[in-house]
Amino acid sequence: MQGRAKGQSIVEMAFVAPILLILLFGIIDMGYLLFAYATVSQATRDGAEAASQLPPFPSWLEYKSNPPADANFPGYTKDDCVNTILEAVKSNAVLFTDQSNDISKFVTISYPDGDNTRNMQDRGPIEVRIDYPVQGLTPVFDLLGFDRGFTMSVVARRSLENLGVSPSSPDGKACAANPQDWQDKHPDD
Repeated sequence: MQGRAKGQSIVEMAFVAPILLILLFGIIDMGYLLFAYATVSQATRDGAEAASQLPPFPSWLEYKSNPPADANFPGYTKDDCVNTILEAVKSNAVLFTDQSNDISKFVTISYPDGDNTRNMQDRGPIEVRIDYPVQGLTPVFDLLGFDRGFTMSVVARRSLENLGVSPSSPDGKACAANPQDWQDKHPDD
């Protein structure tokens, strides 16, 4: 009779163990997804706060998707205002360490009410959006058909507080309006 009880326990464990493992892995992945959402959300708020202080020119923002063919174009992220926003996004976001070299591909900066709202009368708003791909830590999402993970999309808006005034810049502006303006601000680069 003792041997039968052991066999029964092993069979019961064989039925229950996969369910317990799926529950355990699900709890781990849900905790990680909550952490990822909180991280991306905070990074978005940090970026929006920086954008409200140093709003880039709308013409410069267009260069992300449509860069000029000019060989002297410094790159979308070279603008001091865009770079400050991207650095604010990366500052506390430990989730972005693996992608830290090119966080700009996940971040979109825009003026949702139109480019003409970049003034102190309308005061924006300016919007920062992060679309960041997140993979699960365990194989549970693969089993559920989410083998490519999720894309966390978080948007934060702020009203403009400043137009990027910089006393150290020759023209008093921190942001470059176009590549020529950027070259004028950075003659040594």
